[in-house]
Formats: sequence, C-alpha cells, structure tokens
Amino acid sequence: MDLKSIIESTQYIHSQRVAQISALLARKAGFGQSEVAVIEEAALFHDIGKEALPLELLNKPGRLTPEEFEVVKTHTDKGYEQIADAIRTLSIAAEVAKTHHERPDGTGYMHLPGGKIHPYAALISVCDVYDALYSKRAYKSAWGVGDICDYFRQQAGSQFEHEYVLLLFSVLDEVLMLYANER
Repeated sequence: MDLKSIIESTQYIHSQRVAQISALLARKAGFGQSEVAVIEEAALFHDIGKEALPLELLNKPGRLTPEEFEVVKTHTDKGYEQIADAIRTLSIAAEVAKTHHERPDGTGYMHLPGGKIHPYAALISVCDVYDALYSKRAYKSAWGVGDICDYFRQQAGSQFEHEYVLLLFSVLDEVLMLYANER
C-alpha cells in the first residue's frame, strides 16, 4: 500500500467514525430519523476539502509551521467549494432527469413549452433518443444511421430543439466512433 492510499484510508475511516458519532449524538439530541440520516451523511463530507491539500502537509510527522497551518485551514473553503459545485451539478441533473422528455412543441410528459425546458435537458434529450434508437433493445432492433437521421429531421422543432439536431449531425462521425466496438 502506498503512502497516499494509507492517508486516504485513514481519512476515510476518520470520516466514517465522525459520521457514526454524529448520528449517535443527533439521535440523543432528539433529532428525527430523517434529520439523523442527513447529519450522518453530511458528516462523511466534513473534511472533503483535504483532498486538495498537499500530502506532505497531511502526513507531516511534526508540528506544522504557521504558514503550513494556514494552508491546512483552507480545507474548509475547498470542501465548501467542492460540495457547492456538486450541489449545482445535482440541481441541474435533477432538472434534466425531470424534463428530458419534454418537447419544444409542448407535447412532452409534463407539457412544458419549449421556452420552459432547460437547455441542458433539451440537449440531453437528443442524445438519449439517438442512443435509444441506435442501440438494440429487448423490444426493438437497432435502427440504422440513415433512419435515425430521417427521424431527427422530421422531429426537429417539435420533439427536439432544431439547433441540437443540427449539432448532432455535425458530430455524427464522432458519435459513431463511440459505438465502433459494439457492432
């Protein structure tokens, strides 16, 4: 086991213990079970910012210099930034999960009009349908590229945002390379 693995393992064990102790204290403090679960999960991430610190500081055998300690103290801000970025990503992912079957013409699952569909969801919708059509499924055979392109041309502006269909066509050779070993 290399030094980095040992440190990461020690940090992971520390985070697990902090989470377990936090859950015990939260229960004792009278928090409800759902709050206890949130506290326990949040505790797992309390030191996540240490991943951005130099290993030599985290594993230094002696006392840190004042300058080194200032660097170590940045792990709280770094952790906050990592989690805030993850929250932003998950927030968008939640929106995409909910709306990727919406259509510019308003005939999607929730009947949102085109202007109300997150652009990321509209883009991912094109990719989702392309892969579904190009791939063999238990209930259907894989479609050929020509048939898929015809379908997208027909559905541009109604099922799909026209601009994303054009973008798909512009990278079609690269997309096909992703499937090169599967067919």
